Amino acid sequence: MKVDGKTRVCALMGDPVEHTLSPLVQNTFSEEEGVNAVYTALRVKKGDVRTAMEGAFALGMQGFNVTVPHKEAVIPYLSGIDPMAESIGAVNTLVKDEEGYRGYNTDALGILRQIKELDTDIKGRMVIMLGAGGAANAVLHAMYSLGIKGAYILNRSVEKAEKKFGNDMRNVILPLEGFSEIPGDQYFCVQCTSVGLAPDSDAAPIEDPGFYKKISRAVDVIYSPFETKFMKLVKEAGGQAENGLKMLVYQAAESFKLFHGVEVKEESIRRAEEKIKDAMGESSS
Repeated sequence: MKVDGKTRVCALMGDPVEHTLSPLVQNTFSEEEGVNAVYTALRVKKGDVRTAMEGAFALGMQGFNVTVPHKEAVIPYLSGIDPMAESIGAVNTLVKDEEGYRGYNTDALGILRQIKELDTDIKGRMVIMLGAGGAANAVLHAMYSLGIKGAYILNRSVEKAEKKFGNDMRNVILPLEGFSEIPGDQYFCVQCTSVGLAPDSDAAPIEDPGFYKKISRAVDVIYSPFETKFMKLVKEAGGQAENGLKMLVYQAAESFKLFHGVEVKEESIRRAEEKIKDAMGESSS
C-alpha cells in the first residue's frame, strides 16, 4: 500500500474498537479499487466526541465510521446531516466538508441488503428486535422499508426504548424478560445490542431458552465472535442464525463510496469477506 502526502486518512471512532475488522475491510477496498487511502481505528471515550471531531478536522482526516457508543452522540457536532440519517436518528458515517463533518447512515443500507438476501419474507409480519441503541434505529428503519407490520422491541431499559420508538403505534415495547408476552412463534429477529461482543463472548441478551423457541430466523449485528451465544441459542432451539458480517461489509462499501466517490465492485466485497473469515479462522478453504 502506497502512503504519501496525498493519502487520505479515515478511521473508525468508538469504544471499544479493539475487536473491529473495519480497517481490514476498508483497506482491502482501497487496495482493490486503487484508491490512495488508509483506514485505522481510534478509541474515543464518552465525553470526548466533540474534541475528537474538532481535532480530526484540524488534521484534515477525510472521514469516520462511528460505532458504539457514539452513533447518536456525534449528531450535535455535525456540519450537516443526510435526510435518511436524520429520519433514523443515528449516524455511522462522517464525511469531511468545508465546515466539519456531515453525517450519514449506511447501517440501514447494509442490513437492508443482508435481509433481502435471506430466504425469508418479512413483509406484513411482526418481527422481534433486541436493543434500542444506535444500530437499532437503522435496523428498524430498514425493516419498515421492507414492509413489516410492526416490531416487538425488547430492551433492558423500557424507558429508553419508549422514548425512541414509542411514538410509532406499530411498535410494542417490552423489557427483555417480557418476551413471554409475544404470542406464537416463527419470528424473524435482529439482535442489535452489544451483548456477546468479544471479549464477552459467553453472554447473550436473553438466556432463557423459551425465548429462542419463538425465533425461526435471526441476524446478530455482531460479527466478532463469528458465532455469538445468541446465534448458538437460536440454532439449539431449531432456528437459523447468521452474524453481522454481511451488514458490516455492505455498509462499509457504502461508506467507502461516500469517503472517496468510488463504487466498490462486487468482487472487492467478496474479497473483503474472505479476508475477514481468514482473520477469524473461519475460512471454508
